[in-house]
Amino acid sequence: MSGHARLEEILVSRQVILVTGKGGVGKSVVTAALALRARTLGLKPLVFECDAPARLSLLPKGRPASDVVEEVAPGILGINQKSDDAIRDYAAASLPSRAVADLLFENRIARLFLKASPSVTEMALVGRIAILAEKHGADGPILVDLHATGHAISLLRAPGGIMKVLRTGVLYERAKRIEELLQDPVRTAFITVALPEELPVTELLELHEKLEELKAPQGPVILNGIFKDPAPGIADDVIAHLSKGPLAAKNAAKDLAGLRAWANRSAREEERLRAKLGASKTKPPIVGVPFLFEDGKNAELVERIAGVLGERGGAS
Repeated sequence: MSGHARLEEILVSRQVILVTGKGGVGKSVVTAALALRARTLGLKPLVFECDAPARLSLLPKGRPASDVVEEVAPGILGINQKSDDAIRDYAAASLPSRAVADLLFENRIARLFLKASPSVTEMALVGRIAILAEKHGADGPILVDLHATGHAISLLRAPGGIMKVLRTGVLYERAKRIEELLQDPVRTAFITVALPEELPVTELLELHEKLEELKAPQGPVILNGIFKDPAPGIADDVIAHLSKGPLAAKNAAKDLAGLRAWANRSAREEERLRAKLGASKTKPPIVGVPFLFEDGKNAELVERIAGVLGERGGAS
């Protein structure tokens, strides 16, 4: 199955899709594009952001998400989940009543302790995702715009950490159900994003090794920003010759040489990624997204990427 077909199959069949990768590779833009693609397929996706900063919506005709689930663009739901609120809800589910949880959170020391406790923040967030997955039902997937790579691993490890500490009881059973959800290939998939550059590719390969160890169901890799040689018919020696001629003063040949170096680096890292993933146990497919100039118009960029993700004949 091609990467595009696999991506489409995941969008129409999974309850929870977690999107992650190194910071700055375009996770949020890709998540928004996946939401548009899901809507095109007749679904009503829910975009789940984690402590997202204030910003304009990435969705066409959209508005920023708030701390409650509501429609943020035509046919698309959204929520910007704050960690403090998630921890409060988690505490309420663990204590005799919501009132007791509210009293606990009024104590600054207790609040700091909860936030600093291992696995609590991650369990609170993933617990909120699990609850929304049950409520959202079959309308469409929950697309989770995760923090950078390390947070995805912490999220996966959180239920196991809670179970090791508690061993039994209500919270143990809840953590067990959440771990089962995160490891269930029928309900969940992880989609990773990278740029064709050395550090993002290296970090993504390390992430996939850890996802395999943690038995996380892996979806396609979105390789964002692939840059092709703008003048493949011009040989390097011709560019070198032009750099000494009349064009040298205008830097045209120098600029072209720089763009070619960028394209060569992009191709080298894409080849490295394909070779390493192809030799892995899970062999996740790669969906390539070309470098697209945005000119500050994020919603238009998201629409273009959504179109690329829907192209079955595209690079994958």
